[in-house]
Amino acid sequence: MDLSNTPLLAGLARRLEHLAARSGVIAENIANADTPNYAARDLAPQKFASHLSPVMRISDPRHIAAASTASASSRVETAPDPDVSLNGNRVSVETQMMKLSQTRQDYQLASSVYRKAVDMIRLAARGSR
Repeated sequence: MDLSNTPLLAGLARRLEHLAARSGVIAENIANADTPNYAARDLAPQKFASHLSPVMRISDPRHIAAASTASASSRVETAPDPDVSLNGNRVSVETQMMKLSQTRQDYQLASSVYRKAVDMIRLAARGSR
């Protein structure tokens, strides 16, 4: 049995991938903080439905159809900071650093939950010794 296909671990893995990609986009924003006419970018927020590993099924025609969860990857979209410099640059290093810090905390939380879930599965597989 492949445990990485369980709903919990698969959802956490997708969350970790999203946060890693967001860190990369924020790092690009910081690297381009002095580039003229550069606007900050960010990843579109993940939808809760994208974490649902088993696709919701309609067992009765009167049920509401589930939204498509096929797109697990995140789209990069323009998210300029409100501050504009004289050269037209729309990147605030302070704002980007706050976003990076929040993303790092979210990543640590998700990886901690992932690690604890794996530890519980190991404990269950070994039994009480």
